[in-house]
Amino acid sequence: MTSHPSMGPRGLVRIAAPPGTGKSTVLPHLVDLARGHAVVADIDEILEEGSLLGVSIADPAAAQNWPAYDRLWARIAGFVTRAELFIVLLIQVPGVDEPEDPRLLGWEIDDELRARRLRSRGESEAVIEDAAADAAGLRSVLPPDRIIRTPDGASPPRCAEILWQAASRMADPA
Repeated sequence: MTSHPSMGPRGLVRIAAPPGTGKSTVLPHLVDLARGHAVVADIDEILEEGSLLGVSIADPAAAQNWPAYDRLWARIAGFVTRAELFIVLLIQVPGVDEPEDPRLLGWEIDDELRARRLRSRGESEAVIEDAAADAAGLRSVLPPDRIIRTPDGASPPRCAEILWQAASRMADPA
């Protein structure tokens, strides 16, 4: 396997998960675990109301902007990796047409649990169906050994521990 382009031996590890999986909830716990070893970020952290510098990003109608947004994050990751740290980036599920990335992990939870979480946030049934489709897409993009499945009753700190262990192995497989 080759490393992600221009990311070096301890580069970018992306963890893809559909909406409602818990990315935002586990983020502070992952940050605590990674302190001094890696930078952890959620791809949506730099957005303001779904936009970056006034350009819509977090909307399907803005799909033409997504490649530029991904390139921005690759550049940010380059800043981190040149300091010989790695970066764990929580992302949405990539499309099936994206190039193979050996440092991409998936994160899954039970479909019904994800649906309950999204409903509790007031999301529409269309959003819930899209998240289920994203989960199915994740399973089609990644082999099972690169998909992390956290137990239904796992606390956010426990989920963060599971994700951190997998990301650490992926970043430094030696």
